[in-house]
Amino acid sequence: MTSGQSKSPRQQRGLSTVEFAIVGSLVFLVVLGVIETSRAAFARAMIEEGVRRAARLAAVCPLNDPYITNAARFTERNWGTNIIPQLTASMVTLQYLDEHAAWIPDPLTNFTSIRFVRVTTAGYEIPLYIPFVNLTYKPGPLSSTQPAESLGVQPTDKPPCH
Repeated sequence: MTSGQSKSPRQQRGLSTVEFAIVGSLVFLVVLGVIETSRAAFARAMIEEGVRRAARLAAVCPLNDPYITNAARFTERNWGTNIIPQLTASMVTLQYLDEHAAWIPDPLTNFTSIRFVRVTTAGYEIPLYIPFVNLTYKPGPLSSTQPAESLGVQPTDKPPCH
């Protein structure tokens, strides 16, 4: 058989199976990579939304209310699912800031100097489940700062809102 002649069908019988195994596994890897990247992007967007919601609540809720950190983790209600898995309360930080955005260590004694609230999440990791690739996405610290409003204090001359 010369090099220019094609092989008989009998000699090529297993070739398509091998080609499909190689190409199919690469396509499968790319599809799983896209799915996992989308899952990581969704988790980051949900963490950003949780931080924003918590900062907004911290501006109007009483100081250090546990509802604030629960809102950052989407656990203040029974949502029926864990939207951000493995995000613990220790990963959520609530800070009260003065007019220069400096942290107030004891907000109870310096209540009148609080001008801003900041909620930050840090230390969250998302393992990506891609075959043969061991990756972990670490979104880094995400924070939101809001101007302080009532901080849970109702005016004395008006009845409380219902």
